[in-house]
Amino acid sequence: MELVEKIFNFYLSFEDLINTHFYQFAIIFILISILWISLVGIVTPVLLISAIAFGYFGIPISLLSLILGSIINFFMATKTKKIINKLKIRKPIFSDNPFLIYIIFRLIPGIPYLAKNFSVIFFKLNLRSFFIAVLISDTPQILIFTFFFKRLEDSSNNFFINQDYEFILKQMYLPILCLILFVCFIFVLKKSVDLNFIKKNNSK
Repeated sequence: MELVEKIFNFYLSFEDLINTHFYQFAIIFILISILWISLVGIVTPVLLISAIAFGYFGIPISLLSLILGSIINFFMATKTKKIINKLKIRKPIFSDNPFLIYIIFRLIPGIPYLAKNFSVIFFKLNLRSFFIAVLISDTPQILIFTFFFKRLEDSSNNFFINQDYEFILKQMYLPILCLILFVCFIFVLKKSVDLNFIKKNNSK
């Protein structure tokens, strides 16, 4: 919460300037975020600043930043021969359903974002498959985070002004429902991979 408060206070000090030069600031933010994602890989500040500064417009802005930053990591992972020679194996570790397994891997919480991007060398994925995997795995997370945070911010403001608990519940109902559905989606996806893996083993 301390990080959120600092970012929010920083935004308030530049709110008028950002609103006046919205598109210029958005472009600068995207460029900085791409570098940040590709070199540092900490996603939370990008999503927080994007949600606070751009609201729901932060969803495509964050998604574009994360995808382009991830693509840079993809080229870094595949073109850096020294790293590949040390880590890559002739036969990919995940040869069965690598695309689906990689999506599930990216959906697992707690794994550093750079690790998710550079781990592509263990999967038999080209740039197109990597791009689609990032798009599928990151889009729902960005949607839920931005929607949840924006609703939380709106409900908090209303609570402090009107002490309206019913408004808070209405505001948070949809984000919580989306979060539950997202968890169910990950569970179903994982089950389908496990079933395919068992079937292949039984057929051998």
